[in-house]
Amino acid sequence: MRQLDSYIARNVFMATVMVVVVIVGLDAIFTLVDELDQLKGDYQFVQALEFMGLRLPRRAYEYMPMACLIGCLAGLGSMAASSELTVMRAAGISVGRISLSVLKPMAFLMILSLALAEFAIPTLERIAQSQKAVAQGKDDILSNKGKGYWHREGNDFMRFTAVEPNGVLHGVTLYEFDVDHELQRVRTASRAIYLRSHWQMENVQDVLLFGDRSEVRTYPSAEWETELTPESLSVVMVQPRDMSISGLFTYTRYLAKQGLNSDNYLLSFWRKVTQPLGTFALVLLGISFIFGPLRAVTPGYRIFSGILVGLVYKYAEELLAPASIVFGFAPIWASIIPIAGCALAGGLLLRKAG
Repeated sequence: MRQLDSYIARNVFMATVMVVVVIVGLDAIFTLVDELDQLKGDYQFVQALEFMGLRLPRRAYEYMPMACLIGCLAGLGSMAASSELTVMRAAGISVGRISLSVLKPMAFLMILSLALAEFAIPTLERIAQSQKAVAQGKDDILSNKGKGYWHREGNDFMRFTAVEPNGVLHGVTLYEFDVDHELQRVRTASRAIYLRSHWQMENVQDVLLFGDRSEVRTYPSAEWETELTPESLSVVMVQPRDMSISGLFTYTRYLAKQGLNSDNYLLSFWRKVTQPLGTFALVLLGISFIFGPLRAVTPGYRIFSGILVGLVYKYAEELLAPASIVFGFAPIWASIIPIAGCALAGGLLLRKAG
């Protein structure tokens, strides 16, 4: 029985890996083509290629649920086409036992995905974004091109054109408001370097606003006192979907204490936490398809069906995410509802097939 488990797991695992390679490879090509339209300054083809390479783990993580579904359909489908599954069933092996053999390699892939999401992706994303921003033009302080990075601390708002992980900020703009939300001061600097307990800004322009008049001062350098540190910049530099699970949990608690909206971060947190469950639900649905409606169809039709189901699942998540914010239900339901739907459909089909 152990040999049979190994055989089923190997077929499904290799099919899934092949699907991941194909999907991520195609996505990498499209990403590179898109980056070629953004070449600017020192950001040229080699830098765009490096940017694409640093983001490959992130894309593999995002496509993993769909890849597992298609890999399951392809691996089990090839066994069904050669009547191997029929022989197994005739030998008294239950559908549940075969399903367990399929889920084992998927569990390994999910553990690998969680490790990527927690440790590798946040770091690689920070490096990719900072290198790109610096290469494209770190001195465009107030340029509206590119998103930049924003951070709030009390009544102060900060914008950085580029952020380097080693504690260097480029294109710094600081907006200071009073308790009545009136703008009091705007400071800009070409660069800020973290020196143990404070930031040292360079080429500083300080604009003080006094009602109907303003005063402009310039300094070659100036100290900037703030609670912001290179470590806390990790939150500023990456989107919620690219943060680690622990980082999302910590930051949502921080936002709650500050009385700020944390819905986007909660959505990303629950999506990452529930992704393994979603993947298992999709795989369960894929197994039920093989023993049910897709048992005797062509391989191409199985793959098409897997892509279709995967897209429906993904779009359901994407639609429920903003719906949770608009209608006020808990963000966790935006992830649980599609998972429950897939698991219920897969369970019913498997019960019917068994």
